[in-house]
Amino acid sequence: MKYVGMQTQIWRNNRNTAILLLMYPVIILATVWVFVFLMDYFGFLCAMFPDSHVSGGATIREVCAADGRPYGAHWPVIWFCFFKTLIPTLIVVAIWFLASYCFNVQIIRHVTRARPLERRENVRVYNIVENLCIAGGIEMPQINIVEDPGLNAFASGIDIKTFTITLTMGIIEKLNDDELSAVVAHELTHIKNRDTRLMVVCIVFVGLISLLQSIFLQVIKAALYSRPRRSRSSKNNGAAGILILLLIGVVGLVVSSIAYFFSYINRLAISRKREFVADAGGAELCGDPLALASALRKISTEPGLSFVNRNDVAQLYVVHPDEEDDNGLLHGLVKKVNTIFCTHPDTPDRIQILEQF
Repeated sequence: MKYVGMQTQIWRNNRNTAILLLMYPVIILATVWVFVFLMDYFGFLCAMFPDSHVSGGATIREVCAADGRPYGAHWPVIWFCFFKTLIPTLIVVAIWFLASYCFNVQIIRHVTRARPLERRENVRVYNIVENLCIAGGIEMPQINIVEDPGLNAFASGIDIKTFTITLTMGIIEKLNDDELSAVVAHELTHIKNRDTRLMVVCIVFVGLISLLQSIFLQVIKAALYSRPRRSRSSKNNGAAGILILLLIGVVGLVVSSIAYFFSYINRLAISRKREFVADAGGAELCGDPLALASALRKISTEPGLSFVNRNDVAQLYVVHPDEEDDNGLLHGLVKKVNTIFCTHPDTPDRIQILEQF
């Protein structure tokens, strides 16, 4: 097999990641288009906006009447409504993205209950981080600690001011200097390769689609618990409105759920690729691949941080607590299928690669 250098691996990984990142706006726009298509196909657009003018000056009612049916695909209506909703959709996505992007550091710190670690509290940890930063030409990040007996660590932040390495109390106490240096080197590689910023982008997009799911679910609940008025005419109109609201919620929930599935799989692919590169970069930075392999073996038996209960944050950990197969139940094809839905590569596979360095 031809040897591939570290820089070549990083370049290939960045190229593939850029392609995967382009999938997020494609998924969001495709979601909007499919939703508009289904709304038109089932006659909702014709019923809700009959007098709206499409291209050519005709109204939606006239376009539907020209086809002789309110149901089915009316392409002028579909494309008109899609482009009409395009700008509001992009504005909402931009606002959500900026808000989540700017406040992600505070959110992660709050969720994990992390606090800054002062140098006087643990000179050993500071010396390890500083020596590796000097060796790798990396800006010194902030160091946080989580009062958790488990063994885990993660990097976060979007720029030099916010780059942070967070360590659990357990990993500091239970790993020797070589093993802890290897874990810190792994996290510093994430920072050096700007993986933390990338994963924030992934989390934001997946979170947006998850928000859409919640909104449509609330629409369904509102329709199910609504009651039409008592008079006969208003009761009939109210029942029709509730039915339309319910169907809109169901269509939106189905479409957004499909979009969430593809966006989530996309995020997992990016995350797994980055972990392999960070392992290689960490081993190169600390100069001891076997120390990182030993550290991963220890961490996988007691990853901790179970109180966080947030998968979007857990994907930042050096080992994901919920993806460890402690009982050895996943083998062969089942294991391969399971890997598709994991944010991290299989830990034994990571260890095996490190031991071959």
